[in-house]
Amino acid sequence: MIRQYAVIGLGSFGLRVLQKLAEATDQIIIVDRDKAVVESCKELAAKSYITDAINPEALTRILPEGIDVSIVDVGGNLEAAIVITNTLKKLGVRQIIVRADSDERGEILKIVGATTIIYPAREAAEKLVPLLVSPTLFRFMPISPSLVLAEVKVPERYVGLTLIEANFRQARGINVVALRKEDGDEYIYFEPKYRMQADDVLLCAGSEEDVTGFTGTRVTGRKIGIGNMLKGIFGRPRFRKETSSEKKK
Repeated sequence: MIRQYAVIGLGSFGLRVLQKLAEATDQIIIVDRDKAVVESCKELAAKSYITDAINPEALTRILPEGIDVSIVDVGGNLEAAIVITNTLKKLGVRQIIVRADSDERGEILKIVGATTIIYPAREAAEKLVPLLVSPTLFRFMPISPSLVLAEVKVPERYVGLTLIEANFRQARGINVVALRKEDGDEYIYFEPKYRMQADDVLLCAGSEEDVTGFTGTRVTGRKIGIGNMLKGIFGRPRFRKETSSEKKK
């Protein structure tokens, strides 16, 4: 059965998804309120609509029954993302993928119906920041909350040792998958008896803590509670001052 897709909101993330998705299928509907954006992308979609998707009635008219996947990218407009996501859930869309700017917004969107949350800015930062603070990290690729893949230049203290002697798994909590030379792109698998050289780059797998610890890097984050997040979105409650007559009562 052919899967049907709807890309709602053609921000930077939505547009990129559309471009890649169009390479695999033509069963795509696009929706955006910007006429120029829709006109520039309509060749990539089976159907295109210029409308504000925050209107539930408009979205209901546009989307046919049986949409399998919907990708929502309305930038930082949380109110629009909430309304659109909730409408898609009511329409029975099976998979609702929504862009969010923070964990707290992602939690809210999951409550109203999102099945998958994408954090483009955060994921880009998670890949970039470790590279900035560690001269031995060449690539940093989070796979899940408990697993990252990383390219790590062999630390000087391990040059000349074999994998058995280095004992990375037991001593550092990481697994070495393959290696390449610093000036090359091709990975090779190597024997445990291979002696590491100064220009070797290791492809490692492990937790973020173990991998960054291996390179001498520590990247920490700070979270705020969802209650504070909601307060920031909707503001503090306002209280009407009592009148003198009300006080007497």
